Amino acid sequence: MRNWKEAYKLLQNSPEWNKLEKYIKDFDENKSPKVENIWKIMNEVWDDMGLNNKDYNLEKVSEYYSHPVWFLNGLFIETDRESMRHRKSIAEYFKGKKRLKILDYGGGFGTLAKEIVKQSPSSQVDIFEPLASEYAYKNTNNFKNIRIVDYLREKYYDVLVNTDVLEHVEDPISLISIYNNCLKEGGLLISHWNFTPCIKCHLPKHFHFRYTFDKIIPLFGFSKEIKNIKHGYFFKKFKNITKQDLNNAYRKEKISKLFYPLNKIIEEVKKIVVIILKKIRMYDLVKRVTRR
Repeated sequence: MRNWKEAYKLLQNSPEWNKLEKYIKDFDENKSPKVENIWKIMNEVWDDMGLNNKDYNLEKVSEYYSHPVWFLNGLFIETDRESMRHRKSIAEYFKGKKRLKILDYGGGFGTLAKEIVKQSPSSQVDIFEPLASEYAYKNTNNFKNIRIVDYLREKYYDVLVNTDVLEHVEDPISLISIYNNCLKEGGLLISHWNFTPCIKCHLPKHFHFRYTFDKIIPLFGFSKEIKNIKHGYFFKKFKNITKQDLNNAYRKEKISKLFYPLNKIIEEVKKIVVIILKKIRMYDLVKRVTRR
């Protein structure tokens, strides 16, 4: 995918156009949406389907994630500079690395997978995408070392990547335990999440993880977050998880929920302090001092 005009024509020529046309009536091949517009459209579909993000209904939610609005979202990502910058940043980690077995969990159209194999042509990327669209297969068809799978291998992968998945699922903690089980010992988990209310399909009961999830993942046999690498969070697996590890993580989840209001207050105070420091031209100085 190179530009929005090409994406728009693909949408028009797709069998899903009749379901999408009313949602993108404000745009055409010469007027592309912004990410906020895509979120608004996805919210409109959510509302039209009568969904409620406080009452998780697996059947209804599955219908939502099968809606062609995700075809629109996937095409938009491939044409949006900022979205692609994030994926290219993750893919840069693989530059020069050889013969890795990589799992892209919830990999959508294969956008990230394609960027990864460009950096590491000898590696194999499996995309686990239970709701893979026909376009996902077409989009990756020319890449012989990318395949879409409908099963997970245990202790098989050197690296597992997932972007913007955890905030959508009913039980993120359980999913992290699955990630651990897919990785070899010493394997790397690269994850990016967005536990914020920017879109209605992000479940509110998980917003507290915005402040704590990177601290909970190490309870699953992973290292503490590896700092200053690329976009996203990086963790190294050093052991398989036990039932006790899982119980500890769920206890931490309860504590995280308890302290969520306090963390929100602290965040707002920080924003106010930054504004004040910038007004008195002290922000850069304070930032340099706190980095030491």
